[in-house]
Amino acid sequence: MLYDAFICHASEDKEEFVRPLAERLRAEHVEVWYDEFSLTVGDSLRRSIDRGLSQSRFGVVVLSQAFFRKRWTQRELDGLVAREMSGDDRVILPIWRGVGPSDILEYSPPLADTLAISADRGLDEVVHQLVAKIKPQGSTLINARDHLLDLGFVPPVISDDWWLDIAAASESNDMEGGFQESMGWGRWGFPLPPPSKDPAERGFRMAWAALQMTWQREAESRPITQATPPEVVLEFIDSQVGLADACSRFPRYLISYAPQLVIPGFGGRFEEAIEALYRRSRAVAEESIARGSISGTALTVDGRPPRCDDEYVLRDPEYGGYRPAHVACGYVQGNYVANGPPVKFYSHIDYLAWLLSDGSQWLPAETRDLLTRGMAEWDVWIWDTRDRAAEEQYGFEEIDCSGALGEALSEATVQRDFKQDANVRADLAHRLDLSSQLLSLPENGEELAARVLSPEFLRLYFAAKSARGDRLE
Repeated sequence: MLYDAFICHASEDKEEFVRPLAERLRAEHVEVWYDEFSLTVGDSLRRSIDRGLSQSRFGVVVLSQAFFRKRWTQRELDGLVAREMSGDDRVILPIWRGVGPSDILEYSPPLADTLAISADRGLDEVVHQLVAKIKPQGSTLINARDHLLDLGFVPPVISDDWWLDIAAASESNDMEGGFQESMGWGRWGFPLPPPSKDPAERGFRMAWAALQMTWQREAESRPITQATPPEVVLEFIDSQVGLADACSRFPRYLISYAPQLVIPGFGGRFEEAIEALYRRSRAVAEESIARGSISGTALTVDGRPPRCDDEYVLRDPEYGGYRPAHVACGYVQGNYVANGPPVKFYSHIDYLAWLLSDGSQWLPAETRDLLTRGMAEWDVWIWDTRDRAAEEQYGFEEIDCSGALGEALSEATVQRDFKQDANVRADLAHRLDLSSQLLSLPENGEELAARVLSPEFLRLYFAAKSARGDRLE
């Protein structure tokens, strides 16, 4: 632990002056080493004080007649003097309490030459002058720390290496300012305040980078994905300092990361905002259709323009008129314009396994059926001879029949030609065992494989495959 200031004092001065001083400094976000704050039962007093002396940027020394009589306070002061003599910076910040220049000169001539604060000027003035010295105006890191504390996030002290990561995170988006900016923030990332050379503005940006780095790491470790029940997503948002505010300011980012919140009744505190965005999108689409626009007709079931932007399909009674494969693609990979933020967390086959599993039954039945049909028609869930993403990320190991499913599907033009031999089933079950493990699904790989290889699912897949072939002819 590192501190801004060590408070060196005599116990006789504690009740009336030192304790109120320490509390006021802490309220000003000054990290102080003070025995009542920093010592716990069982601590070695000498070692704890030595650590506080060595790990504090400044030493606030309350000089009084009681201080002069103590051997212990002299030892602490000697330690601070040694630190000051070994460097170029002033370390000791003296406060005179009930003593004058002649008393200080008699006790320690060098201290008499150090500019001091008189306690007679009142606690407010003492605190004001100490804070001005300990927290100089214009410090980006100090501004960032104070912003975090004001938001309810307690960061490490300024000299901790954690701040190096935050400085890097605040400058991390190489796409910032360009048309692909939204792709640069990472999953559960949101635009930071604009870059600036002003220390206050830089500190504000750095504070938000710190919050964002924290909730992004949490979203990866839990994880929070499109397969997460909405109540868990909302709990996650509420548990992370600053995240609800970011979601409110950038709702289109929110519904990219958590498209399940678009489903009516699933949006929690964001329900009204999502509904307003949907209605606005629907109104724009209706105006466009009235003008005779044919934009987006290739994406719809009936060849008519979409009834809303594809971000809001799960809120629309007709799913915007989009093809199921387009809806599934948007759910898995994101719908936020052409260059939206990264959304996909699992491999495509894992999302299919989840949709076929009882683990996705929190979805409305109609929505679940549409997404499942879309995945069947959108054939990216089929892997070839190797599943490189699973190998690299999860240590997935191939077996002798790996790739058999993909080969059998590629050789079959229609469903009756598809050969479900033992190798195909073993290949699929082996890969879906990993899906079951990753998403904590109630079924094992064999049970999930049976659902993929069911006549109903394969009928959807081959119907879409036939339609694609017809369009190419």
